Amino acid sequence: MRVIDILRKDLKIILSDRKALATMVLMPIILCTILSFALSGSFMDSGSGNVAKFQIAIVKNYSVDEDMKKVKESLNGGFLGSNLKDEDKEQMLKAASDLKVEEIFFEKFLENDELKKVVEYRIEDRKTAMELLENKEVAGVVILPENFLYDITINFITPFRNIVDIEVLGNAEYTIGSQVTEGIINGFTDMVSSMIIGKNIFIETALEEGLGQTAFEDMETIINGITDNIEESGIDIDYLSLEGKNPVSSFQYYAAAMGTMFILFAAGYGSRTLLEEKDNMTYQRMIMAGTGKWKIIAGKFFMIFVFSFLQITIMVLYSTILLKVNWGNTATVAIISVCTMFAVAGLGTMIGSATFKSGNYKMSIAFDSVIIQVMALVGGSFIPLEILPKFMQRLSILSINGIALKSYLKAMMGYGIGELKAYLLILLGLGTAFISLAVLILRKKEGSRHA
Repeated sequence: MRVIDILRKDLKIILSDRKALATMVLMPIILCTILSFALSGSFMDSGSGNVAKFQIAIVKNYSVDEDMKKVKESLNGGFLGSNLKDEDKEQMLKAASDLKVEEIFFEKFLENDELKKVVEYRIEDRKTAMELLENKEVAGVVILPENFLYDITINFITPFRNIVDIEVLGNAEYTIGSQVTEGIINGFTDMVSSMIIGKNIFIETALEEGLGQTAFEDMETIINGITDNIEESGIDIDYLSLEGKNPVSSFQYYAAAMGTMFILFAAGYGSRTLLEEKDNMTYQRMIMAGTGKWKIIAGKFFMIFVFSFLQITIMVLYSTILLKVNWGNTATVAIISVCTMFAVAGLGTMIGSATFKSGNYKMSIAFDSVIIQVMALVGGSFIPLEILPKFMQRLSILSINGIALKSYLKAMMGYGIGELKAYLLILLGLGTAFISLAVLILRKKEGSRHA
C-alpha cells in the first residue's frame, strides 16, 4: 500500500466522522462569529490587577507661556479685543488664567482613579515617542498640536470655536492598545465639547437677552456649572496607523485565533489513529501485506497535514466571504499555512508515536483536554496576548498556535514574507524536531522488542 493510499483511507475515515467534523470544522466557525461580533467594539477587558496596564506617550507641541501670551494678545487687541469692554476683558482674562487646561487634561482626566487602573502616560518628545511606539513600549502616541492651550482656552472663554487637531498614532501590532488610546482621547474631547457648547449656548442666550455683561462676569463658574452633554465636537481626532500598516479588527483576530487553535485538534485526532488501527488489527494487516511501518507513519503525518490545511482553508473562505475579513497577501497566507501545518502534523505524529508505544490513549486524551487548552491560552486564541501578564506573553513562543497567530496577524497588517522569516523558521524547526522525536520513539520500541 502506498502512502497516498493510506492518506486517502485516513481522510475518508475522518470525513465520515460527524463528531470530529463538528469539533474541528464547525465549532471554530461558530466561536469565531460569536467572539468577533461580541468584541467588535473593543478587545479590552479591564479584569483584575493582573492585567498589564497600557502605556501611552504624549507629545506636547505647544508652549504654555506662548499660548497664554497669545490669549492675552487676542483679548487685548484685534477684532475680539476691540469689541470688548475693559471689564469684560478682565473677567475673560481671569477665566483664562483660572481655567488651567493642562490641569484638566493631565490631572483631572488622565489621572482619574478609574483610568489609572488601565492606563499610564508619559510625556516625551516626538522622536522618542515614535521610537517607543515602534518598539511596542507604548500602546499609542497622542500628539497635542501647536496652540493646543490657546485654541481650547479661546473655545472656553469666547463664543468662537477654534479647531483642535489631536493626532493619535497606534502601532498596528498593538490593536487593543491603539483602540484604547483612541478611546481615551475621544472621552476627553467629548467632555470638553459638551462644556464648550453648553457655555456657547449660555453666552448666545445672554447676548440675545441683552445680558452681555452678565455672560462674562464669572466665566469659570459658568463653565464648571454646565452639565449638558451634546455630541457635537469642536475638536477633530486623526487616527493614524504606524508605517502604513493596517490595524486588525476583531473579525480578523478571531478568524486567525480560532483557526490556529482548532488545527491542534487535528493533531490530537491523528495521534489516536495509529493505536486505533493496531487495536482494530488494521495495522497488523497492512504490515502483513508488505506495507512498511514508516509508510504508515508518513500516511498519518500527511493525513494531519492535509486535514488541518482544509480546516484553515474553510476558515479563510468563510471569514473572507461572510465576515469580510482581509487575510492579506494570498501567497503569504499560503506559506504561513504550509509551515503551520508542517509543525502541527509533526506534533500529531510525535504524540501518535508515543501513544502507540505506550499502548493506551492517556497521552492523546491529555493532549486534547489539557495541553490544547493551555496552548490556546498562552498563544492568544482566547484573550489577546497584549492584555495578559508579561510572563504569559513570553510563553506564547512555545505554542504552535501562538506563533501561527502572530504570523497571520502580521500578514493581515501588510507585512511580507521577509518580515515573517523568524516565525516561519520556528514553525519549521518545531515540525522537524517533533518528527525527529517520533522517529526516535518508534526506533526505541523496535530495539526493545528485538532485545
